[in-house]
Amino acid sequence: MLKLFRYLKKAYVPVIAIVLLLILQASCDLTLPTFTSNIVNVGIQQKGIEDAVPDVMREETFLALKSLMKQDDADDMEDAYKLYTKDQVKDSKYKDYKDGRLYVRRYISKKDREHLDTSMSKAMLKLSAQMAKQIQANPQAAASLSKSQKKMMAQMKNMDTKDMPDTIISQAAISFVTSEYKAIGLDIDQMQTHYLLVTGAKMIGLAFLIMAAAVSVTLLSARLAAKLSRILREKVFEKVMSFTNSEFDKFSTASLITRSTNDIQQIQMFMTMLFRIVVYAPLMGIGGIFKVLTTNAKMTWTIAIGVIAIMLVIFVLFKVAMPKFKILQKLIDRLNLVTREILTGLSVIRAFSTEKHEEERF
Repeated sequence: MLKLFRYLKKAYVPVIAIVLLLILQASCDLTLPTFTSNIVNVGIQQKGIEDAVPDVMREETFLALKSLMKQDDADDMEDAYKLYTKDQVKDSKYKDYKDGRLYVRRYISKKDREHLDTSMSKAMLKLSAQMAKQIQANPQAAASLSKSQKKMMAQMKNMDTKDMPDTIISQAAISFVTSEYKAIGLDIDQMQTHYLLVTGAKMIGLAFLIMAAAVSVTLLSARLAAKLSRILREKVFEKVMSFTNSEFDKFSTASLITRSTNDIQQIQMFMTMLFRIVVYAPLMGIGGIFKVLTTNAKMTWTIAIGVIAIMLVIFVLFKVAMPKFKILQKLIDRLNLVTREILTGLSVIRAFSTEKHEEERF
């Protein structure tokens, strides 16, 4: 096996290109499910709102959240937002808001956004609980609520953020952000449609990238395998031509034909499959484990069981298939021998009328 790679030393550039393309393809394949999940969770369920860090907030909402946050978190939020005066609001895309000043989010890094998401979610939950208490204290406002809203308000009144799972806190914060956007006058349906279209376009782009990588890998693999088979046929021919008479007696003509045709063809097919599947499968496995570890560590044992099961299946297949493959090679040698004898002795077979016997041999 390792001897085959000696012939690919001069073709190291295509080999490196194939590996890089396979890494790109595996990365894109593993990223596609994330976009599908985002379409369902964020695009449909959360109406295109990704997290609890809103793009814009009313001034009173900003100040209320700031009062409920720790000093360090409040300072981080202060740095992440810029105050727009009424004149600046009129000249911005939030010009429909006429009731005061707005805080507009600046560009922040992904790490800072994740930190703000955690701190702002809890502050939004506390603010929602305070608002629920105020509404319940007002008989007129409480009377206008539906049964489901009253039930939700009662739950929010007595809730403790320490005991609540992160998913519940996140969903409650998303609802708060949605209400804030509606109060400012933003079109939530338009935001949702825009998110779905952008995410769908990214998925289509990834699909085309996967297709281009797969086609390129197939083309380069086929060319490399063809080059290797050409070199091997040349080497086999030179070796056979250098045989002495005693060496020719050790190998039958049918065996030599099989070595230079069928065996080299099998090696060519193997090299093509090696780059397309054998190299690609570990990349997918390693990438999948990394994705699981970074998203949900509880699924690690499932991946471990899957990897062990696949290794056992491959081991059993090798144990069963390799002896069968050796038998198949001997049968191919026998087939070539009989075919060659029939073709070279065709006139003799006709002369002695042994067609039936030769047909049974074949």
